[in-house]
Amino acid sequence: MQALKSPMIRSIWYIIWLILVIISQQMEQLCLNAKGLDSVRVVFFLIIAILTLLFMLQRYQHEQHYFKTVNTSLSQGLTEFFGLVVFILVAIGCFMIIISYLKARGYFPHLVNRTDYLDRGSLAFWFDLLASALLISLEQQFVTIGFFFNYFFRRNSLIGALVAILISGLIFGALNMESWHLINFFIYTAIGLMLATMYLATQNLRICMFMSVFVAIMKVILI
Repeated sequence: MQALKSPMIRSIWYIIWLILVIISQQMEQLCLNAKGLDSVRVVFFLIIAILTLLFMLQRYQHEQHYFKTVNTSLSQGLTEFFGLVVFILVAIGCFMIIISYLKARGYFPHLVNRTDYLDRGSLAFWFDLLASALLISLEQQFVTIGFFFNYFFRRNSLIGALVAILISGLIFGALNMESWHLINFFIYTAIGLMLATMYLATQNLRICMFMSVFVAIMKVILI
């Protein structure tokens, strides 16, 4: 028996995953208030976010038995594509530092920091770092790469790969927008394009997840 054989079923599952990620992101923001953290909301968020991530992991591992065509281990992916991984890591880091610098200089007045940690305290910073880097960023990778490529782009073709990279980047950009502004959308779409490219090259979701954690940490600290 084939899992998720019907295109409609694949679409429904993908909408469910996408909604769960959006809920996690919105709940994380609700945990932060003017005084710092709302402890009740934090507990509720952690429960929902962790359960969502575990559910995604379990479902992804189950579906890989039906969808996976290339078995690339983490060490193999890092070894064979070490140059690409390092290049994308440095490119993303430099890109985010440059954007942060231009933002600090006032070139992007529409971009504002999500959280003023001087007013809300260090606890808010560490919560935002934990929630963004270790929970939400991993959920996003399942949606923008893991389930996305499993459900919609499994054929080996150049055009299909280019379309998949573009759409994956656009979804990543939309999920990470901090304000409704074109520059904000472009920043994270560009990062999403690089992550999707790396996934298609390495065929290893864990590498993209590690990279996404790096992006989330930079996002909290810099942008």
